Amino acid sequence: MSTGVEDWKRWPVAGVFPLTCLEVAAAHGHEAAPLLERAGIRATPAEIFEVGLTLGQHVRLMDAVRRAVDDSGFGLEVGWRLPPTALGHLGLAMLSSPTIAEALELLQRFWHLVGRPFALAVETEGEVGLLDLRLRLPAFEPHRTMFLESVLTSIHRGVSSLAPDAARQTETWFDFPEPTHAPRVRARLPHVRYDMPATQLRFPVSLLGTPLAMANPVGLRTAIEQCEREEAERGLGGTRLVVRVQSELKSGPSGYPDLEQMARRLHTTSRTLRRHLQREGTRYSELLEEARRRDALRLLGNRQLGIQYVAEMLGYEDPANFTRAFRRWTGRTPTQYRNDVRS
Repeated sequence: MSTGVEDWKRWPVAGVFPLTCLEVAAAHGHEAAPLLERAGIRATPAEIFEVGLTLGQHVRLMDAVRRAVDDSGFGLEVGWRLPPTALGHLGLAMLSSPTIAEALELLQRFWHLVGRPFALAVETEGEVGLLDLRLRLPAFEPHRTMFLESVLTSIHRGVSSLAPDAARQTETWFDFPEPTHAPRVRARLPHVRYDMPATQLRFPVSLLGTPLAMANPVGLRTAIEQCEREEAERGLGGTRLVVRVQSELKSGPSGYPDLEQMARRLHTTSRTLRRHLQREGTRYSELLEEARRRDALRLLGNRQLGIQYVAEMLGYEDPANFTRAFRRWTGRTPTQYRNDVRS
């Protein structure tokens, strides 16, 4: 990653997330004060509620709580306690949206307010839609299973809150081996598969039009304004440029746009675009790699498209190079991936 080792540690984290970790600890009989001390955090829970923590502090606290409770399902327990209402103004905006599609659009648009360590993308191909989640920070790797499980469980809980009937039609993929607490996961997430090529929430595209019972145009407008204000106050307005780059990174007749072409498309200079991306801890080459991986998973889901054709659409003249790249992304060949999806 291009992010400095220390940069991510200073990212702000809303108090609801560390306090939820302490809530799980309390359920296991552990008091907050010793855990905060063990994590090197001098703030009290009341102070954390008011001002939150830095991401570095939050990671240390999660690790301290995980060790104390000694529960492989710690990430599941944290995620289950984080419904949309825990996401502040973003959660309110999603609850106020008219349909699932518009709620997911807002989740993508303002994801950086709550989930900067993770790349999130919502895509559709044919009759299948997917929400793809990928860890962006190498520093999180020792605990990636816990973090991915926590975030995807929270998102599934959100879908369940928005549209219970729709949630029962989703399938949850995790890209790690089945853990010992898998029965607890399946008791809460109806269709779960482990050892998959990616961590995703998959659903029928027809669900995107599902109307939401709490839709409210005034509440939606107010919540979006609050999200935009939070962006400005936290100096994250530039992140929206990253989101725009991700949405524009589509393969056309001439392949994906390069940095210069993308800068022209966004009415800026390549130097300015590069600087904005670096500020958000990424580079154009990394976003391009993410786009190829995202589109490969999406296109391979359509079995009517030949693998060589998919490779060409992604800019690989030699299918062998595509196979090597896909194996690097997922640990599988394109053919193995298709067999996994079909099964």
